Amino acid sequence: MLTYIKKNKFQNIILLLVIIANMALYVYGNYLKVNLVNALMKSNISKGLFWFLLSLIIFLIMMIIRKIEVVQTEKTTQTQLNLIRKDILKNLTSLTYQEFSKESKDQYNSWLNNDAILLDTDGYKEIYFMIENIFLVLFSSFALFTFHWILFATTLGLALILLILPKLFQKKMVKATQEVSNSAEKALKESNDKLKGYEVIYHNQQFDFLTSRLLQVYEQLKAVKISKAKLVSTAMMCTVGLSFLSQSVILGVNALLAFQHIVLLGTLLVSGNFAGNIFNGLNTIADCFTIALGTDKLLTKYPKVSNQRESKSVSTFEKKLSFENVSIKLGDKKITYPNFEN
Repeated sequence: MLTYIKKNKFQNIILLLVIIANMALYVYGNYLKVNLVNALMKSNISKGLFWFLLSLIIFLIMMIIRKIEVVQTEKTTQTQLNLIRKDILKNLTSLTYQEFSKESKDQYNSWLNNDAILLDTDGYKEIYFMIENIFLVLFSSFALFTFHWILFATTLGLALILLILPKLFQKKMVKATQEVSNSAEKALKESNDKLKGYEVIYHNQQFDFLTSRLLQVYEQLKAVKISKAKLVSTAMMCTVGLSFLSQSVILGVNALLAFQHIVLLGTLLVSGNFAGNIFNGLNTIADCFTIALGTDKLLTKYPKVSNQRESKSVSTFEKKLSFENVSIKLGDKKITYPNFEN
């Protein structure tokens, strides 16, 4: 999938800049809450009102940028999906008829439609969501470091543990994604086969047969999707639980620092949020990477045709067609047609 991101550099650079701006404003808006709380604790209403209005302005700007990000993400993703479709079609049309016939047309149709949906939702969207969380983690870590290095060091140690945990599910996630793709192809093929022969089914009144066979493959598709959902939920349960525990530890450390007057009391309000951003962000990064990596494997099953193979296929096809005209006489009329020699 990274190949097509490189082919679509301009749109991806724009999207990256929008993501950075969005995450920077989000973290900065939360950072201002420290000043707001400290001003209110000192009964400084004018400063408190200033920080509140500034936070509100930043929030409104962030909402506008967020809308731009959503639209740009969709535009960039769809462009790359069409680039993939273009390469698939280019490779398929470069095959000889015998090579093309080795796979069913339903499978090719599934590549262009079912797999494209997976590459969209579980591929590129996951990659961009992962990038968004990377910058969220970076900016939140910097914010914690400005409070005190102990908060940052504690967060870093807990974060390393969170990064290791999702690797336990990585191979299973890749396998589950492949099973969903294969089952979707099988369901589409079975559906097309049975509906193409509907006239025969109707003539023989075999409606129960049609219904049972189609529901059977869709039940199989349902089973593999549920299996994948169970795997995803188990991974999320483990990572979210550890994340919650880590946030509690950060709040405890921050409270100790505040009671010793090492940090301001206002940091208690936002340090938990920043720690949550870091831990949840790391969980999301790991999950997105695992899902996207599994989805990327879909691209390996498409035919790869080199330039040499393409020229060979064309020359072979040209040799098969000899356009020497042949004429026959039918009464007073003479008919000429091309002679296609095998």
